[in-house]
Amino acid sequence: MKKYKENVAQFADYHQIIQLNPFDAVVCLRKVGTKAFEVVNFNDKLPSFLTLQDVKATNAEQFFTEQCWLQLSNIVQQQLNLEQRLEICTEHKVKTFAVRVQHLENSVVAVILRELQNEVEPYLQFVEQHVCPVLTTDLQGRIIHQNVAATSQLLKEQQSLIGQNIFSLLESKYIDEFKLLFAKTIEGSAFGMPECLFKQRLLSKEPFYLRTHPTYFNGEIIGVHLFVKDATSFMNDHQAFYYLALMDELTGIWNRKALKEQWLQHLNDKKQNKQAAIILMDIDRFKKFNESLGESKGDELIRMFSQRLRELCHSKCSFYRYNSDEFIFVLKDATVDKIEQTSNAILDALKQPFMIDGQEYFISVSIGISLSPADGKDLETLIRKADKALFSVKEHGRSHYRYYREDTTTIFPNEALMEAHLRRAIEFNELSIHLQPQMDLANNSINSFEALLRWNNRKFGFVSPAQFIPIAEASGLIIEIGDWIIDEVCRYQKEWQMNGYRPVRIAINISPKQFRKENFARKIKAALKKYNVPPELLEVEITESSMTNVHETFSILTELKQLGVYVSVDDFGTGYSSLSYLKRYPIDIIKIDQSFIADITKDDKNEAIIKAIISMSHNLGLEVVAEGIEELSQVDFLKRHQCQKGQGYLYNKPLPVETIVNKYFVS
Repeated sequence: MKKYKENVAQFADYHQIIQLNPFDAVVCLRKVGTKAFEVVNFNDKLPSFLTLQDVKATNAEQFFTEQCWLQLSNIVQQQLNLEQRLEICTEHKVKTFAVRVQHLENSVVAVILRELQNEVEPYLQFVEQHVCPVLTTDLQGRIIHQNVAATSQLLKEQQSLIGQNIFSLLESKYIDEFKLLFAKTIEGSAFGMPECLFKQRLLSKEPFYLRTHPTYFNGEIIGVHLFVKDATSFMNDHQAFYYLALMDELTGIWNRKALKEQWLQHLNDKKQNKQAAIILMDIDRFKKFNESLGESKGDELIRMFSQRLRELCHSKCSFYRYNSDEFIFVLKDATVDKIEQTSNAILDALKQPFMIDGQEYFISVSIGISLSPADGKDLETLIRKADKALFSVKEHGRSHYRYYREDTTTIFPNEALMEAHLRRAIEFNELSIHLQPQMDLANNSINSFEALLRWNNRKFGFVSPAQFIPIAEASGLIIEIGDWIIDEVCRYQKEWQMNGYRPVRIAINISPKQFRKENFARKIKAALKKYNVPPELLEVEITESSMTNVHETFSILTELKQLGVYVSVDDFGTGYSSLSYLKRYPIDIIKIDQSFIADITKDDKNEAIIKAIISMSHNLGLEVVAEGIEELSQVDFLKRHQCQKGQGYLYNKPLPVETIVNKYFVS
């Protein structure tokens, strides 16, 4: 047993590799004598395939039954690359297995067994009988299988690729193109890549033609088959020409033809019965870049732009170049949360500059969104509707996103209809509060939330805050809506207090217009008194744009502090005079903008900025809240530098008040 444990420890890598194979039973054997072998490791499928004599034995003769080892030892001793047969008699029937021996290293061989006449036989026949090398990967790109042709060639090079990641094997110049094909293949399509090459010239000394096919197992796509073919065969493959016709020559991403054909595939897929979104974006004022930089530099900017945004793609999200400076994301299984996450990710990705000839250039986009089937199924119709929504974005400030609505042409150019509905939103009970928890990073407890406004209109349905908040601001309705939010939050606090729930603080976003009203502090005081709410349970969250008038701001903040409420500054670090605000005004909390948090582990400058903000805040006695946390690595960084709180999708999205009560207050 001790010897067995030593073997397992020594060959832990083999254990990881063989467990990846979902199709076969695998046992690793090491030759220790003329005819003697010891068991190094085996996967979970082996005991379910074969009756074993003693699973704890290290000697192969004692590990396998006599009947099994008599046949298996002959196969292993022959050291042939060909697939051979193994027959085992049981009480009920004779089981037949296909056996293949693959050499690894240090006198170790992997014996791979598959039971014939089962559901994976068609898969293996398809792969194993192919004359060219075939590698099979899982959905993450890790190689789980290589066919006889691949093994034969790799033996000459003393290599085995099982367990390695396909992306790490490719020469760097082919990685981006392959990633795009890989993502599309696991959606269910086969593609050809005209030229590819592995590092160390594995499997081919010259660039080869690579074909990708989805791997199906029990009706599900579990990975990708990679067929390594001679480059000349590309010219005989109509799929290869199809591939070239689908790619945009300048950027290397999918083009308009690809969009049309793949949308038809989407419509014909009987399994696709969920909502899809067309996210149309147009580069703001791109003409000025072409005029200033020249056409060649403009093309370079387009390439850099495409490369940055294609990184947002995943198996349910595809990226296309539609026109010269128009691009489209198609998002499948598109919930409201996923659409807004993608749209915000696009806007966030463009906050960093593009470097051309040592000079920084900034790009912004306007985004219009249409939904299928709600806005139709025909692609042209959906793009036309998304374009109307995009037009309204350009009419109202650019660099944000809006959804298409039936009355888009009437609503957005003059906003009259939307504003009319917004004026009746409170009366018709269409507004609601959602709360997002803020996690105490020191002890993983939650004792504060941020209140966020939602509007479900009787005519337009769900309306994004990015659409209606600017209208509310421009029309002055934001003051009435803001007063309603304050009253609602205080009412909830009173209800929770009466129900015996633990006290928590709620932050309310305050519009600059609302903040500057002369009676703002008095309204806060009246609401606290009306519902008998302790002032420390209310947080007034303002932006830097609210604080441009020094004397006015100081006076209002002083009144609020005299009431006993907390004051926080939202999106800290995005303005121009943040440091002076901290020194000048009575502020309790600062919220680090999510754009800094997003690249916290990728950008050294962001790390330095966040460290400085946290350190400075601690010295001034301020609490720090980090927004937009989505990854554990971000949490680890923030904890190391003593950031007190964090909020984001890692902990929870904004939820309806009733859900918050059930999740965080009711045990």
